[in-house]
Amino acid sequence: MKSKYTILFCSVLVATVQIQARTSSGQFLSEGFGAKSVGLGNAYGVVVSDPSAVYWNPAGLAQIYSEKKITQKVEAPKDIDKSGGGGDDDFNKLLGEQNTSGGAANEKVEITEPVFQFQSNSSAAMLSQGRLLYFTGVGISAFGGGLAAGGAGTRVMGVQNYNTQGISTGESIYNSHAGFLGYGWGRGPVRLGVSGMGLREEIGPGAVVNGGGLNVGAQVVVLPSLVSVAADLKNLAAVQSRTGGGLYDIAKLDTRFSFSIQVQAPPPNANFKLLLGFTSNLDDLKGDGTRLNMGLAYGFNKYFYAMAGISGSRPAVGLGIKIAKFFEMSVSANRDPLGRGFQYFGELNFTF
Repeated sequence: MKSKYTILFCSVLVATVQIQARTSSGQFLSEGFGAKSVGLGNAYGVVVSDPSAVYWNPAGLAQIYSEKKITQKVEAPKDIDKSGGGGDDDFNKLLGEQNTSGGAANEKVEITEPVFQFQSNSSAAMLSQGRLLYFTGVGISAFGGGLAAGGAGTRVMGVQNYNTQGISTGESIYNSHAGFLGYGWGRGPVRLGVSGMGLREEIGPGAVVNGGGLNVGAQVVVLPSLVSVAADLKNLAAVQSRTGGGLYDIAKLDTRFSFSIQVQAPPPNANFKLLLGFTSNLDDLKGDGTRLNMGLAYGFNKYFYAMAGISGSRPAVGLGIKIAKFFEMSVSANRDPLGRGFQYFGELNFTF
């Protein structure tokens, strides 16, 4: 029985590896979205901390969670019964010290409590050749971490259609949509996350691609406030089905692996960050290859910051404004992958 299951598993694994396919208009599956990610050269998985982490690195969702420390005064008179402390070692120690000293005293006790947090993130972009790209998502504190849902999509306009005689039949508009749901959890220096994705693409007249996948990721603070690293896998174990013109098949989406590292300068230059990383298409290493990502961020003050980055051979620049932790807006531009000008991105993030 065991050998039968082993053979079945190996057969499915081999079939999955051999079957490969490419998506067309769903550019967000390979390029991503958001002004901050573009401005930082797509080396973004190590710093992402908003709902867009469902795509970039679901471990970042763990940061949609905050705590507050409350200081309380505790008065314990000499004759209080120490044994009734309920097993709280710190409180019992306090009572013991006060009983020994022979008088009542006020002592400050610091208590940490979780705080509910809500975030919304929206971004839009004008790409080359009349393409539009968007993402919108929300996240909340839940189950000791962060839970988020969002949707992304691409709109491709002005696509010429031709009949069998090669005569133009006019222009068409094609849309791609993806929905995400993810959760991130972290304790100490480690954050882990997972998200699921469902996809629907229009790839031609009457032709549709439906698919789904799984994203997993991790963020690790190696040296607090100075060095962090992150890794994530996108479209893990994803499948897609094509329909249209009598064609139907099932194939694997491109699985992408990303690694990034953040180095923050120590005081008094703590407003400077360097991001380095790479992205590899594990299903097309020879064709798509490995793309190097690099980003720089510099904060002029607590409100304004600038970004510069490069992803592969495409440079990018960006600016951002941040008001406390409640509001953040950023804009950026990068070089068209076809070399025909620039593409423009905008992003808003609210935290409550």
